Amino acid sequence: MNQMVRNLMFCLLLMVPGRPVVYSQSLTSPRHDSSNATETSRKVFQHGQDGSLFEEFSFAIKDFKVEHQSEHNNLNISISFRYVTGIANSDYPDYRLLAKDVEMFLTNYPNEKDYWEIVNKNLTSMLLKKYSALAGITCELTVDPVPNSPYVRSSRVIRERRK
Repeated sequence: MNQMVRNLMFCLLLMVPGRPVVYSQSLTSPRHDSSNATETSRKVFQHGQDGSLFEEFSFAIKDFKVEHQSEHNNLNISISFRYVTGIANSDYPDYRLLAKDVEMFLTNYPNEKDYWEIVNKNLTSMLLKKYSALAGITCELTVDPVPNSPYVRSSRVIRERRK
């Protein structure tokens, strides 16, 4: 009997989240996507009855292979962003388009010698310019060890849109 009560309590706890979560909008035409991009979360934060509304979304690209700094690199990329206030339902970008832009940007990055921090700054700048629905973006690039640099390293850039 105690086990059944514990299971019931566990189910109730799962049904009462601390913050409401809004999941990705459904797409009218499903597409096959072979990308490594995975949606991780879409959150809506409401403060007070008439308070400010903040919406965030994040996704990850795992094990992305790219040639940079004369090395074959394996990246794990985490992108999160906040939407502009008052965004219309029709203006939410499909995160898969952002993921493809990230992959194209890194694959075709012009300066082979740039440190990962510079690459990341340029990446977040490009995304914020291209997607007007974003108020701010955070990108973390985690680079696996390579022969010339045997350490896991990462760069995190947080960029806000100028008002």
